Amino acid sequence: MFLINPAYEMFGGFLSRYVPVGIPVGIGCIAAYLEKHGVSCAIHDEEIAKITPEAVREKAANIEKPYIFGITCLTAHVGRGYEVARMLKSEFPDCTVVVGGLHPSALPDEALGVGAIDYVIRGEGEKVALQLYRALRGSADPTKTMGISFRRDGKTIHNPDAPLIPDLDMIPAFPYHLFAHPKYDLGFMTTSRGCPYQCAYCSQRLMTGTTYRYKSADRIVEELTVLVDKYKQTDVLFYDDNFCLVKQRVFDLCDKIIASGLNKRVRLSVQSRADNLVERGGEEVVCRMADANFTHMGFGLETGVQRIADLMVKDETVEVHLEASRLCKKYGMDVSLFMIFGFPTETSEDRRTSYEVVRDENILATKFNNIIPYPSTPLWKSLKGSNRVHVSENWSNFNSTLSITRSIFDKTPLPYVPETTSEFELKREVIRYNFKSYLTWSSLSGIFGRTKGGGWYALPERWYLKPRELFEMSKIAVAIGINLLMSSLPLWLTEPLMEALNPELKKRKKVKNYSPESFVPEGWDASIAKAVGHRLSRAREEFKKTGDINVLMNDAISVPKGFSTAAEDVAAFKNNQTAI
Repeated sequence: MFLINPAYEMFGGFLSRYVPVGIPVGIGCIAAYLEKHGVSCAIHDEEIAKITPEAVREKAANIEKPYIFGITCLTAHVGRGYEVARMLKSEFPDCTVVVGGLHPSALPDEALGVGAIDYVIRGEGEKVALQLYRALRGSADPTKTMGISFRRDGKTIHNPDAPLIPDLDMIPAFPYHLFAHPKYDLGFMTTSRGCPYQCAYCSQRLMTGTTYRYKSADRIVEELTVLVDKYKQTDVLFYDDNFCLVKQRVFDLCDKIIASGLNKRVRLSVQSRADNLVERGGEEVVCRMADANFTHMGFGLETGVQRIADLMVKDETVEVHLEASRLCKKYGMDVSLFMIFGFPTETSEDRRTSYEVVRDENILATKFNNIIPYPSTPLWKSLKGSNRVHVSENWSNFNSTLSITRSIFDKTPLPYVPETTSEFELKREVIRYNFKSYLTWSSLSGIFGRTKGGGWYALPERWYLKPRELFEMSKIAVAIGINLLMSSLPLWLTEPLMEALNPELKKRKKVKNYSPESFVPEGWDASIAKAVGHRLSRAREEFKKTGDINVLMNDAISVPKGFSTAAEDVAAFKNNQTAI
């Protein structure tokens, strides 16, 4: 199977030459699962190079024909994914194109409407991708695969959702051998999936509901040893949504790392909810993590204003983030905070408060992104009818780093601007506060010293003696300098100029006399999380009895004998269509 990660542009925007590319974890996990079951895989990542028919033919030497392509799609790059699908159908007319990922899972009808896409995989992809691949090669009817959407006889069919993988140890070790390009930073791995919280802006709930699963400590240490021994990684980021949710699993993992001696050979970085760290182990957990050489912790503070945090449905306080940060620093850990600007009702004063809350905390780095109302999230449902939301063609502007990786003169509209600010004011302040955060000694040392989690450059050795590198860095310096200047000048001076250059900015000005109370946040539909949890429980029972799970439907919805099935799944199957 030929797996593709599409991208409109190189990761990092105008900084891309010196920003290492993180491995595309999603298609990597699918490739590992397919290869374990005898399916040859090739991978092309457009964060490295644009895909062409020639590149496909070169990489597909060991891929069975007719080709089956799998394209993963985040919202920011889904338009490029659709372009790639059309190219593949044009160049390889007998191929099958499958798409998956967060965006197609949220909007499968949109993906199928492209005309060049045969199947959409909704939710986790490993098990479903294998079943669909085998079916397409003749082992079964592909339309009987759970968790897919497709079109037949002019109708769009949504098969019942597939269950989540009950045991993450089922997924083989990550196939780092498929990511040999020197641009990659291989120091990433996942140890868990999911998060039981219900933040209004987070699209991950669509995939995992409120479930949480994690790999065994033995399995994590095994993978970590490979990264250190074979791939010579000295810094590794655990790419989990919420690392510290389960206290005992953190203790068990730290003990295994220390026993293996890896704590003396690799620095580890994680991301977690602050309240989980403080309230589920506190100092005891941090001390043990420090002993295991966890040297960096990232927290999604998002805002320094509690009113905004409550609207986000974060269910944690600003103060607990500061408490967690101080606790980590007490044991020698660096801390990064991740912020979101532009949430409904947020004002310029709120953004200044958010910056001031973290300014004096001696944080390694604080990164400020613009808000994205991702499709199917409660935030999207609250805002989708608003004229303050702008969806560019194929969602190309739904990029959370839009403001900080492009020129301030770039005309790409922000996806959402609250009534309490103007579009240029919001963009300017995202840029401005990022500069204020990163232009400090601690942040610069983290960037140039390759401190995992703080953002980092990979400068070539002796770059200062190479004319080409000096030229490239001078271009970056000019771009940064212009952004710094324009974001530092008074708004009354710069906004009229920017509106003259880009009249579209006038469409989303600050609304006078806007009442913040008029925004009513929505929450996640509890029935969705309940259904995901129910399917996972059934899958765990099945796995316990058989050592595997089945995602092939039959007249009984492919539920093994002796297992119950949800009535709504049966009804949906009989109708041959179900709501997402």
